[in-house]
Amino acid sequence: MEPEQRKEKRLAEEAPVWEKFWAWLGTLEPLGGSKLEKAVNYAWNHKETLCSYMLDGRCELSNNAAERRAKSYAIGRKNSLFHTSVPGAEASALVYSIIETAKANKLNVFQYLYMVLLYMPEHKGDPAAVETLLPWSEFIKEHCMGLIDVETITPENKPPLPT
Repeated sequence: MEPEQRKEKRLAEEAPVWEKFWAWLGTLEPLGGSKLEKAVNYAWNHKETLCSYMLDGRCELSNNAAERRAKSYAIGRKNSLFHTSVPGAEASALVYSIIETAKANKLNVFQYLYMVLLYMPEHKGDPAAVETLLPWSEFIKEHCMGLIDVETITPENKPPLPT
């Protein structure tokens, strides 16, 4: 759905569920110091933020997707303990960033890296060409969203870079 449609549907279908939840929560009388009391207090203290996803159709209900993306950075951070130089650590950070940006743009990561490495040597001084090789460019989306195609796109037989 488009974000505005998603927002309208959430307000129509989910707002009444939240209203019932808050009404039910108001009827609870948990014992002081119990885990239930902590949970009830947490819910009341975060009522506004718990429901904020309904105000913008672009927002997700949970942050699970962001957590999954952050996991690879956490693994990379642990791997960074074994770098023996600052340039090596910087190179790893750059590669992680490129890979995660390709994933965020729904690209085939291997194909994207292949295309960047195929074109960069002869275009690295050309800002327009570098712009064309960014993960959100139409050229890259056209060539890197499907299956791996390293047999037909070779250094000798590559399509021209539209700059």
